Amino acid sequence: MGDHQGDDFFASEAHRIAARWGQLPPEHFKLAVQAARAEGALRSQERVLQMRLVHELQMERVAADKAAAEAAALAEQQTARHQAASQAERLRHRRHVIDVAAGLTICGALLVVAILVVDRAAWLSAVLCGPSLLALAKVFILRRSDPGDLRVLGKASAPPPP
Repeated sequence: MGDHQGDDFFASEAHRIAARWGQLPPEHFKLAVQAARAEGALRSQERVLQMRLVHELQMERVAADKAAAEAAALAEQQTARHQAASQAERLRHRRHVIDVAAGLTICGALLVVAILVVDRAAWLSAVLCGPSLLALAKVFILRRSDPGDLRVLGKASAPPPP
C-alpha cells in the first residue's frame, strides 16, 4: 500500500504542475522546454568534462607510477653496478697484495741462497742478486716486464768462462 500512496503523490504532483503550465501561454512552455534542453546539454557537457578530467588524472597517476618504477629500477641497477665495481676493486687489491707477497718471498729466498753460495760459486751469487732479482721483483711487484729485461737476464745468467 505504501507504493500506491507514493504513486498517488507523484501523480497528483504531476497533475498540479501540468495544470499550472496549462494556464500559461504556449510561448512560455516552448521557452521552458528550450531552457530545459539547454540545461540538459550543459549537464551532459559537464559530465563529459568531468570524465575527461578523471581520465587525465588517472593517466598522470599511471605515468607517475611508471616513472617512479623506472627510477627505482635505475637506482637498483646503479647500486648493483657500484657493488660489482667495489667487489672487483677488492679482488684486484687482494691479487696485488698476493703478488707483492710472492715477489718479496721469492726475492728474499734468492738473497738468502745468494748469501749461502757466495763462498763456493761467486758467479751464481752474482746472478741471483743481480739483474734476475730486479727482473723478478719488477714482474711480481710492478706487474710489467720489458723485452730488455730478458736480454739482461740472458747476459747475466751466462756462467763466466773457466
